Amino acid sequence: MLFFALLAFNGADVASRLGPTALPFIHSAYAEDNAPIDVGVGESVIRKEARPLSRVLISSPDVAEIKILEEGQFQIRGVQVGTTDLWVWYRDDVSHPRVYKVQVQNDLSDMTRRITAAVTGPAPRVYPIKDRVVVEGEVADLETAERIASIARIYDEKFVNLLTVKGDSQVQLHVTFAEVSRTGLRELGLNILGQSGGDQYSLTGPGATGGGSAATAATTVYPNINGNLVASPAAGVFNLIGLVTSTPINITAILSVLEEYDLARTLAQPTLVSLSGQQAEFLAGGEIPIPIGQDNGQISLEFKEYGVKLVFVPTVLAGNVIDLRTYVEVSELDEANSLKLVGIDVPAFVMRKADSHLRIADGMTFAMAGMLKERSRAFRSQIPILGDLPILGSLFRYVKHGREETEVVIFVTPELVRPMAAAEVPAPPGSTENYNPNDFDLFLMGTIVKPGSRSAAPTGAVGLQR
Repeated sequence: MLFFALLAFNGADVASRLGPTALPFIHSAYAEDNAPIDVGVGESVIRKEARPLSRVLISSPDVAEIKILEEGQFQIRGVQVGTTDLWVWYRDDVSHPRVYKVQVQNDLSDMTRRITAAVTGPAPRVYPIKDRVVVEGEVADLETAERIASIARIYDEKFVNLLTVKGDSQVQLHVTFAEVSRTGLRELGLNILGQSGGDQYSLTGPGATGGGSAATAATTVYPNINGNLVASPAAGVFNLIGLVTSTPINITAILSVLEEYDLARTLAQPTLVSLSGQQAEFLAGGEIPIPIGQDNGQISLEFKEYGVKLVFVPTVLAGNVIDLRTYVEVSELDEANSLKLVGIDVPAFVMRKADSHLRIADGMTFAMAGMLKERSRAFRSQIPILGDLPILGSLFRYVKHGREETEVVIFVTPELVRPMAAAEVPAPPGSTENYNPNDFDLFLMGTIVKPGSRSAAPTGAVGLQR
């Protein structure tokens, strides 16, 4: 009790002797909490108290400076960013000092003025928290948010961005992918096997087998009247077989001819949904294991995607304009250039890539076409001199010509969408049909689908698109 009486009698003198470390004890016993005082770095705040002052004290002079001006009035000047305590003693009651929290922040008036000028309508709030600047509020579009962020980074590169964008921010991408592959192949070859008396003679094309046994024949073979064999010059072709059995000459001849055209088409129509600024991916293809060597001599497998890969990053701008970054990669296995190392096959790939950046209105469509690949291959093998003769030279040569052409066309339609309400969700495919016949329909009538089993489909607008 004696200690508290002395403290109440001369609290200011005790505070000056004990120093700032004892001030929290005095604050907890006598002082009152007040609203913080905000001041900018290099700026001053003048505060007027209702009672005459006895003394004032700043706990951290390196954060703020204080100066008594006149009766009941003092000035606070910000030195650097930080927080400190301000103690005020009054003449009429020196035993009950009052403490204020002084927060020194960077001057944001210029930043606030520039952000306000860059916004149409209400401007977002700009305020400091410790050594960071916070920008918070709702803006009309993403373009305005990016403009505000650019201004804020000039004053604080690591500012806290709490901006939100009004309206729809989900983008639905309708993608139509079509791949057309055309292949043409032409071949012509002639094989001859003959016998005159005790002599045999033959004319065989590349890859063919003549005068051998069926076990060693590489392609389709035909028996000669002498028991020997003659092979087709090419596999999987049309063959014209000729036999001459007049004594003493026996001849078997095969003329192989092929003209082939292949057409293949692949069509995919995926639908992707992504938030504004987020990435969406689509892959039409597969994955293949790739052997990867390790430091310990072991082999690990890493799967690599191949096929058609599309990557989209949509960003919603003002006026329902969508900024779209696209990446397309078309790849396929290349068996001709694959490697074989220590009994392990290392595949090779043929790849085509396209990277683009465009802006398109909501609901509009753009096409990514012209990704055309064409490859021609020709092969010719002949008997010297004889194969160069016109017309008759076709009997002494083998020719093959192949052409491959692949074209990829991609159509993309971005749209702003909203989630469906519970009443707008359509029935899943097959849920409106009853495929379970009763015993009479199944066993006696042989019906596997119950007649009239299709129920009424949902009607009305489906709330998928806005």
